[in-house]
Amino acid sequence: METALELDFEEDIALQEPKYGISEYELERGKPMPNEIHSFAQSNLIVALTSRYKKRNKLFSELTIKVGETTATPDISIYPYYELDWAKRVPAAKAEPPLVAIEIISPSQTLVEMLDKADMYFAHGVKSCWIVQPELQIISVLHPNEPPKTFTQGMVRDSAVDIEIPIEEVFE
Repeated sequence: METALELDFEEDIALQEPKYGISEYELERGKPMPNEIHSFAQSNLIVALTSRYKKRNKLFSELTIKVGETTATPDISIYPYYELDWAKRVPAAKAEPPLVAIEIISPSQTLVEMLDKADMYFAHGVKSCWIVQPELQIISVLHPNEPPKTFTQGMVRDSAVDIEIPIEEVFE
C-alpha cells in the first residue's frame, strides 16, 4: 500500500516529465526550452552588446513585446537608450517595438520558424532581427526586404542600427 508521501512524490515527478514531448517550461512560456548552449550564447551576447553600447542602447532579456494583436518574447531586445523608471508600473508587454530582436534557435526550433518570426517583427516596426545558431556558431543579421548577412567569424555588423561585435565573444 502506498503512503501519501509516496503518492505526492510520484505526482511531483509526473509534473516534471514532459507530456507528449512538451515540457512544463514550454507550456508555461509558449516557447521552446533552451539548453546550456543557447543560454550561454545569450549571456555572451548580452555581455558583448552591453559592454559596447550600454550608453546608447537598452538591452532586455526575455522582454515580451506586442506584435499586432499578439505578443512575442525575443531572447534579447535592443532599444534606444532611455532612463528606466524603477518606480513606474509597466504593462506586461511593451508596446513599442525594439530596434533589434535577437532570436537564438533552441534545439526544437527550425530556421524556417525563426525566419517567420523575423517577418512578423519587421511587419511591426523592428528594424533588424538576428538569428543565432549556436550549434553551428553562426549569426545571421536580417533586415526587411534585403538578403540576410551571415557571419561565422570576425565582426558581426548590423548596419541598420550601427552595431558590431566580435562573433568570437559570443561563442567562446
